[in-house]
Amino acid sequence: MSFADKVKKLVDEAPVASTGVNVNFGPLVVTPLVLKWQGRGQGAKPDKTPLDQYMKDHGLSESDDVELEAGESFQIHFDIDVSELNPNLDFHYERDVAILESGEKQKTSWAEIVQPSLEKTFGKDWYNKILPNGKKAAPVLFVAAENVDAVEPVKKGGKNYGVPKFIAVYKDLDACRKARDERYPPREETGVDLESDDDEGVADDSFPEDVISQVKDLYNSTRKNPKQTKKMLESNPFGEYDVKELMQAAEIDITGIKF
Repeated sequence: MSFADKVKKLVDEAPVASTGVNVNFGPLVVTPLVLKWQGRGQGAKPDKTPLDQYMKDHGLSESDDVELEAGESFQIHFDIDVSELNPNLDFHYERDVAILESGEKQKTSWAEIVQPSLEKTFGKDWYNKILPNGKKAAPVLFVAAENVDAVEPVKKGGKNYGVPKFIAVYKDLDACRKARDERYPPREETGVDLESDDDEGVADDSFPEDVISQVKDLYNSTRKNPKQTKKMLESNPFGEYDVKELMQAAEIDITGIKF
């Protein structure tokens, strides 16, 4: 049984769960994980071990089945290197998705969003397309994935950071960059005079719609962290705009942030 087949088996045996779209473009890295909580109560911390390391730690060979122990669960870590297409955006879009089937009372993001999008993008045997298979290493894949709201309930006062919904795979980096540029046109193609000194900045209603859209996408990708968003915007990834006005135009709460 290959490594990819083991992942497929764990996916098939997943337990049933109990009671402005951001599109990320770039190379994809997928890491199957085994999660186990260490400690109890509010002090408990997640311990995540890559599946291949977990197998080594348990003395399992490639031909052995993986049987998770009590208190352990299976996740898949998705990592899209957004900076590969825009060096000014120094971050990765990363999400850990719990492998849980939907139940009668609770739907799951894996069953309702992530897995169907993997099958639609890569085919029914998606696990063979994105993971190591036997002696064959995992392929280098360039993808586009929307960040959509997770379907699981969010705790009061918490944030819905979203999960990846894969929408496309490209043959190489150039094709991925072309698709990204079609959605987010480079600044020099918009017709906006970036050197204009009119007034003291660009009025909120004067920002190009695609710029506002990209700022909102960036904000969502940082898990709605305004300080991190400000830091990234300071490198002017979308053009020479006033960061404070740009964040205000994108309706980002800047309370307590110094400019």
